[in-house]
Amino acid sequence: MKPITSKFHRFFAGPSHSLLPLVLMGGVIGILSGLVMFSFLSLLNLTLGWLNGANLEDFESLSPWWRLGLPVLGSLLLILLYRVTPVSGQTVGLAYVLERLQFGRGQLPAANTAFQFIAALIALGTGHSVGREGPAVHMGAGIGSLLGQYTNRPPSQLRLLIGCGTAAAISAAFNTPLAGVLFAMEVVLMEYSLLGFAPIIAAAISASAFSGALLGPHSVLQPVRLSLAGYGDIPGLLLTGLWMGLVAVLFHYLVRIFLRFPLKSRALRLLLAGLITGGLALFVPQILGSGYDTINATLSNQLPWLLLLLILGAKLIATAAAIGLGVPGGQIAPMLMLGVCAGGVAGALVPGTSEPGLYALLGMAAMMGAVLHAPLAALATVLELSLSAEAMFPAMTVVLSANLVCQHGFRQPSLLLTLLKERGRLLQTHPLRTALAQRYLSELASFRFSEFDMEQNDKNLNTLLEQKLPWVVVRQSEHCYLVEGEALAEACLAWQQQDQTLAQLLAPLLSERRRLIELTEDASLLTALKTLQQEETAGFLLPIGRLGLGLVTRRRLVTMLTTDDPIQ
Repeated sequence: MKPITSKFHRFFAGPSHSLLPLVLMGGVIGILSGLVMFSFLSLLNLTLGWLNGANLEDFESLSPWWRLGLPVLGSLLLILLYRVTPVSGQTVGLAYVLERLQFGRGQLPAANTAFQFIAALIALGTGHSVGREGPAVHMGAGIGSLLGQYTNRPPSQLRLLIGCGTAAAISAAFNTPLAGVLFAMEVVLMEYSLLGFAPIIAAAISASAFSGALLGPHSVLQPVRLSLAGYGDIPGLLLTGLWMGLVAVLFHYLVRIFLRFPLKSRALRLLLAGLITGGLALFVPQILGSGYDTINATLSNQLPWLLLLLILGAKLIATAAAIGLGVPGGQIAPMLMLGVCAGGVAGALVPGTSEPGLYALLGMAAMMGAVLHAPLAALATVLELSLSAEAMFPAMTVVLSANLVCQHGFRQPSLLLTLLKERGRLLQTHPLRTALAQRYLSELASFRFSEFDMEQNDKNLNTLLEQKLPWVVVRQSEHCYLVEGEALAEACLAWQQQDQTLAQLLAPLLSERRRLIELTEDASLLTALKTLQQEETAGFLLPIGRLGLGLVTRRRLVTMLTTDDPIQ
């Protein structure tokens, strides 16, 4: 078995610029993510089926005591889970994935992924107002990261494999491969690249096919055929976009209130989230869980607008409490429900002849796009979930209006950036700085150098010079310096012919501008450039996993940034 494993490892750890291994790895990630999501959804459906019967989301049929006690029970189980889990494994969710992408070189620990699996089952199974897509993204991204770490991929390609896992998990959970691809590139990677499309698409379609074979058809929404009655309804669309933008802004404010709620204890915060959800569910049971049954009923025009307005108010508070107080679940499913309720209210009140169900559908896209700043992913999600291509023109109108109100009118950041800011993490959003923060020195590192310690004097010096490597790292006391191999050879020849010590002859070569900065871990190009601005240094020495020390010279870094020399 060992030779097969070794061949597998060597093939996938091949040249980092080769597309075929990445596409095949995307397919492998898709299959693994599909298997994990099959296990997750099967266990979740088993729990919901035990509670609610064949209609998995029918929390409305539960008795008042169950509606009150179920979220509280979930909070207690989550508190117990946190108590028995090491602190290092407790951080989860979509925001955590983004954090590890920018600050953790794309390395997602397996312990956090396993914790997310269990915690999400508890939260979703006990009716907390969260969704499955955040946990799905974390689990899929974790699979991609672990496979990339096993095959020694560079940090930039770990990012790509995390994108593959994200697309695969979304595709498997919702049977929406296109939305998975766009969500991965727009929300998680925050970039579109030609290299990234092929592996991410391979992951999405393999996950969709594999999970479909295991689960069968599992669309969470019933297909609807809704279209704009006429262009005379465009003023109503603009009003709907304005309304949806205001709802998104209110949601942002409520989340921030609960994020800053004056309770330090995680246990008390989780318990408060359970009490708020359970208390609201006594009067509005539709807020429990992801609410897909309510979404389907609204799209079919089965609920009056006053009830939708009541559900919207209660769901806003319950979802903001769940997210702000730390319930480990996703944000998209509650956002879709908030959007469909707000859109349904708009459809009943704005002037026009289009069906109210159309406005409910448009509200889903507008809410997701405005809150996450992901309009394309929102449009694709609605397109695939509803199978209603006729809704794309009005959807784009409403999504654009809502985004302008939320993002530019009230200057609200993406919800994910808000969550990270509360943790003291500020993500780079400027395009150039983002690109530099996403690439790492290890991708430029050279190993064509030797090391010489001045304290050893002439020991092994002749052997070192016989290697004829272009660079020599000379260590003196606590510092190290970069010397050209030829220059060191000339100094050694002079040393043998003159009555001077080697240290005296090398002194001119060991100037401050030739000093190397020795790092304890890999660093982004953005960090490296900031260091070069502050210090006159010749480059960096850094550890590269099992390969040992790598060298990145100042010349190599500047050449890469100012010429057409690509990072391979």
